[in-house]
Amino acid sequence: GTWRWRWSVSPGPADVRFVWEKNGRALETCVPVQTHTLLNGKAHVLSWLRDAIRESTEYRCSVFSSAGNETSKVQVAVMRPEATHQKWSRELAAWRAVVGEHDQMMQSWRKAWESCSKDTS
Repeated sequence: GTWRWRWSVSPGPADVRFVWEKNGRALETCVPVQTHTLLNGKAHVLSWLRDAIRESTEYRCSVFSSAGNETSKVQVAVMRPEATHQKWSRELAAWRAVVGEHDQMMQSWRKAWESCSKDTS
């Protein structure tokens, strides 16, 4: 089936970079990253992965920046297709909605962040 996973950094240094791994090996496929620059050299960053798998797989997402590093991992278990088809359809529909609305949400968060920064300066 097709599986998606996302990692969000909010807010953090603008030099953030992501490394995605599948079963311990770095993924060479293009991983989408959306970055919205905020005030004071910070940024809100979203990265996500879409992958087709036939067997249970471990994914890791590591975030590196001048402020520090962090890694998140998840184990995806593959079950019988007939038992998961309906679930995956719902998951994919939900992800399409999230990704489609993300840019609009980010613009709202950016305005709120800039407003807060102006109020405290």
